Amino acid sequence: MSVEWNGTNYIYTDPDTGNESVATQAQINAAMDSATVPIEDFEALLGKLEGSKMRQQRQKSVEGRRDIYSQGLASMMSNF
Repeated sequence: MSVEWNGTNYIYTDPDTGNESVATQAQINAAMDSATVPIEDFEALLGKLEGSKMRQQRQKSVEGRRDIYSQGLASMMSNF
Protein backbone atom coordinates (compact mmCIF):
# COMPACT_ATOMS: atom_id res chain seq x y z
CA MET A 1 0.00 0.00 0.00
CA SER A 2 1.32 3.41 -0.91
CA VAL A 3 -0.03 6.69 0.47
CA GLU A 4 1.86 9.89 -0.28
CA TRP A 5 1.29 13.58 0.39
CA ASN A 6 1.22 15.70 -2.77
CA GLY A 7 1.04 19.05 -0.99
CA THR A 8 -2.75 19.19 -1.04
CA ASN A 9 -4.09 15.66 -0.52
CA TYR A 10 -2.90 12.22 0.44
CA ILE A 11 -2.77 10.12 -2.71
CA TYR A 12 -3.40 6.36 -2.55
CA THR A 13 -1.76 4.17 -5.20
CA ASP A 14 -3.50 0.83 -5.72
CA PRO A 15 -0.78 -1.85 -5.71
CA ASP A 16 -2.73 -4.08 -8.12
CA THR A 17 -3.67 -1.56 -10.82
CA GLY A 18 -1.31 1.34 -10.16
CA ASN A 19 -4.27 3.74 -10.23
CA GLU A 20 -4.05 6.80 -8.02
CA SER A 21 -6.89 8.37 -6.04
CA VAL A 22 -7.35 10.63 -3.05
CA ALA A 23 -6.77 8.46 0.01
CA THR A 24 -9.49 7.77 2.54
CA GLN A 25 -8.79 8.00 6.26
CA ALA A 26 -8.87 4.18 6.45
CA GLN A 27 -6.20 3.91 3.74
CA ILE A 28 -4.04 6.49 5.52
CA ASN A 29 -4.42 4.60 8.81
CA ALA A 30 -3.54 1.28 7.16
CA ALA A 31 -0.44 2.81 5.56
CA MET A 32 0.63 4.29 8.91
CA ASP A 33 0.13 0.93 10.65
CA SER A 34 2.30 -0.81 8.08
CA ALA A 35 5.08 1.80 8.29
CA THR A 36 7.90 0.44 10.41
CA VAL A 37 11.43 1.53 11.18
CA PRO A 38 14.13 -1.00 12.03
CA ILE A 39 15.10 -0.74 15.70
CA GLU A 40 18.78 -0.37 14.73
CA ASP A 41 17.98 2.78 12.73
CA PHE A 42 15.95 4.18 15.60
CA GLU A 43 18.72 3.47 18.12
CA ALA A 44 21.32 5.06 15.82
CA LEU A 45 19.23 8.22 15.46
CA LEU A 46 18.56 8.29 19.19
CA GLY A 47 22.29 8.00 19.86
CA LYS A 48 22.99 10.93 17.54
CA LEU A 49 20.33 13.00 19.27
CA GLU A 50 21.70 12.22 22.72
CA GLY A 51 25.24 13.07 21.57
CA SER A 52 24.04 16.33 20.09
CA LYS A 53 22.24 17.27 23.30
CA MET A 54 25.37 16.55 25.36
CA ARG A 55 27.50 18.69 23.03
CA GLN A 56 24.97 21.52 23.26
CA GLN A 57 24.99 21.34 27.07
CA ARG A 58 28.79 21.30 27.16
CA GLN A 59 28.93 24.34 24.83
CA LYS A 60 26.37 26.16 27.00
CA SER A 61 28.52 25.48 30.08
CA VAL A 62 31.65 26.77 28.35
CA GLU A 63 29.87 29.95 27.25
CA GLY A 64 28.52 30.42 30.78
CA ARG A 65 32.02 30.24 32.22
CA ARG A 66 33.23 32.78 29.65
CA ASP A 67 30.42 35.13 30.67
CA ILE A 68 31.30 34.79 34.34
CA TYR A 69 34.99 35.44 33.61
CA SER A 70 34.28 38.49 31.45
CA GLN A 71 31.87 39.92 34.04
CA GLY A 72 34.45 39.43 36.78
CA LEU A 73 37.13 41.07 34.67
CA ALA A 74 34.85 44.01 33.85
CA SER A 75 34.06 44.40 37.56
CA MET A 76 37.76 44.42 38.45
CA MET A 77 38.53 46.97 35.76
CA SER A 78 35.74 49.27 36.96
CA ASN A 79 37.43 49.40 40.39
CA PHE A 80 40.57 51.00 38.93
